[in-house]
Amino acid sequence: MAGKAITPISRNSILAAFLAALAWTLIIAGSLTWELANAREQSSEFTRHAVAVSGGAGSISSIAPWLAAEQSAAHDLVVGYVSIWLIGFIGIGAICRCARACPRDLEITIALQGSKGKFNQISRTAENTLFEQKEFLNAILESGPECVKVISADGSLLQINRAGLAMLEVDTLEEAVEQGLLNFVQREYRNAFVQFSRRVLSGESGIMAFPIKGKQGTPRWLETHATPMRNAQEEIIALVGVTRDITEHRRMEERLRLSAKVFENSGEGIIITDAASRIMSVNHAFTGVTGYSAEEAIGQTPAILNSGRQNEGFFRDMWHDISQQDYWSGEIWNRRKNGEAYPEWLGVSVVRDVDNRVTHYVGIFSDISEIKKSEAKIEFLAYHDPLTELPNRLLARDHMELAMSSADRANSKATLLFLDIDNFKTINDSLGHAVGDTLLKAVAARLRECLRDTDTLSRQGGDEFLIVLPDVSDSDAIAGVAEKILTRMAASFHLGSHELSISLSVGLAVYPDDGRDFETLLKKADTAMYQAKEAGRNSYRFHTEQMNADAVEYLRIRNGLCQALEKGEFVLHYQPQVSLASGAVIGAEALIRWHHPELGLVPPGRFIRIAEESGLIEPIGKWVLLEACRQAAAWCKAGLPELVIAVNLSAVQFKRGDLMRSVAQALDDSGLDPALLELELTESILIQNTEQVLGTVQRLKTLGVKLSIDDFGTGYSSLSYLKRFNVDKLKIDQSFVRDMVNDPSDAAIIRAIIQMAKSLNLKTIAEGVEDKQTLDFLRLNHCDEAQGYHFARPIPADDFFAYVSEARAVCQENVDQFIA
Repeated sequence: MAGKAITPISRNSILAAFLAALAWTLIIAGSLTWELANAREQSSEFTRHAVAVSGGAGSISSIAPWLAAEQSAAHDLVVGYVSIWLIGFIGIGAICRCARACPRDLEITIALQGSKGKFNQISRTAENTLFEQKEFLNAILESGPECVKVISADGSLLQINRAGLAMLEVDTLEEAVEQGLLNFVQREYRNAFVQFSRRVLSGESGIMAFPIKGKQGTPRWLETHATPMRNAQEEIIALVGVTRDITEHRRMEERLRLSAKVFENSGEGIIITDAASRIMSVNHAFTGVTGYSAEEAIGQTPAILNSGRQNEGFFRDMWHDISQQDYWSGEIWNRRKNGEAYPEWLGVSVVRDVDNRVTHYVGIFSDISEIKKSEAKIEFLAYHDPLTELPNRLLARDHMELAMSSADRANSKATLLFLDIDNFKTINDSLGHAVGDTLLKAVAARLRECLRDTDTLSRQGGDEFLIVLPDVSDSDAIAGVAEKILTRMAASFHLGSHELSISLSVGLAVYPDDGRDFETLLKKADTAMYQAKEAGRNSYRFHTEQMNADAVEYLRIRNGLCQALEKGEFVLHYQPQVSLASGAVIGAEALIRWHHPELGLVPPGRFIRIAEESGLIEPIGKWVLLEACRQAAAWCKAGLPELVIAVNLSAVQFKRGDLMRSVAQALDDSGLDPALLELELTESILIQNTEQVLGTVQRLKTLGVKLSIDDFGTGYSSLSYLKRFNVDKLKIDQSFVRDMVNDPSDAAIIRAIIQMAKSLNLKTIAEGVEDKQTLDFLRLNHCDEAQGYHFARPIPADDFFAYVSEARAVCQENVDQFIA
């Protein structure tokens, strides 16, 4: 070190520089600590604003206007704070290096001056002073809230203060080194952390934020400001990093970012005003709903949206609620920029400061135009038919009740008409439901033309309509309306390429004659409509007491049928069938009877039609098949000759039930020879769904059963089905048989049927034979078989057994006498 000297001034200068650096560091650190506290206070105040807005308006989106300024201030403060720490730390390092060099320089200088005693004194004083200052600076670093660490060029952790150890959740430097600093960094950030460290060690200062997980598993976000550390030769020997915990800062940033995103992307319009109701901020949804851009709205008042539909009293009440409760919500009509008025649901919240002064108003609203339209549509559909847009039954009921009240006051009458389109199902099935719907709308339009403005036309459902006629004087006026409707409906409907002719069946019930409430009148009008259908359709009928009695009977029979099978109330009677050539009983027709607990023995004419309409004919028919086969097999076992048992089949059994399986099961369960089972079919069965029925008949024939046509001559004129269906027998209807002696036409029909059957190799049987004269005529014309009261009425199974046994005995006696 020859040639170098340091004067007392130089030593003083070094000491002064060190103390100045220390003082500057402490002053700046204290200043920044105060600024940070002040910033945190402002942030806390901002948070209180956000909570007030969020809590009042029901949405965190209203805090967005303050986001940018607050984030910028917080960031600048943190950067300044950390930068000063770096400057201070670097200055301290430099001074320490000077301190380490000073004693040697002083010692050499004093030795050259030949004052060794003085040198020792000065040396000890400088060393003590520097040591104390170093310890003081170390104490400052250890007590700081930020982590200060030194990392060598090879990535080893050389030094770290207590704040850093706490962040890593370790107790000593050795423990941190053992864990490995990089292992604390979250895996996905480790590569970036390594690259950042390399850049700093290459001479580039920088800042990096990254997540870590402490030894105890606590996740944190840290931000490091790192700078290279150089030796006396300006070589980079390590990096120095000042790191702070920014976990809460990140969370606040995320919340603020989310709030801003919610504010801008909310589906509801948001408007923020100052205390004077001047608009400060709006979101995108506000522009989408109102048509006003943010630039057009800011600085205005919400009055630009006023539609004029609310009066001053409405707004006075609204602001009263806002001032008293700090919140108001309700439906309001506003106007868009293009002049269109629209309904919205608005909520207004008050924002107050710490002194409870109003600072802002936040309005959140949504356009409820579509909701209002949907409500109107729902209300319309609740009382109207969606296809024809006519009133439905509910609205017709209301109008009928009003008409009844009016009739009471005016001492007049009100009438309910029940209309049904005849054979509408055929149109739907043949032309499709689209044509059917078009026809319904056309019928509705034509019906309106027949009515007064005070009358109500409604659609009951399907092809049924209701008409309410208020204030009618007498039955003639009511009948006039019905006749007008039938006449108007007689004209053809032109529906595209289709020209359709329809008719209506109309039933009428009059208030107060037929009832004093809507349900009673509706039921009676419905009953009268069915009477009109049974009378040939295209007609109208007033309700009568006989109709009411028939309706009660219908309901009574139907309800009873539901439990008749379970209770075993059905029984079969058998009517003998006789060979006209030999006079012997060759078979029997099984006829069902119902032992009703109140009505007694009910003949099939009273309940078969009801059973068909209700669908109960299927299980009843299945029971008849099984019971008839069982009984025929039992007679054979009891010694009677083989008798053919005839069972009637309903058209419904062909359409709904699995007839083939029912017949096969009856034969299997009873053990009856299939040749002894004869199934009687009506002509209506054979001409409906011909191909389907033909397939069923052909399968039945494969079982070996016989087929006969019941009530022959009363159906359709086409006889081609006789050949196609391969039937075995024709049963001549009793309407021809009973009058053939006195009516030459009936006699001619019978002769023609018998002759035709002979030519087709079919047998004939006549039913309804009640006297010997009729029997002789049938024998003369070569009819094969007969049945009727002349031989026997339908009788129970036991009586039939006795009848056949007696007939056999008489026949045998006649044979014995003839042989003798």
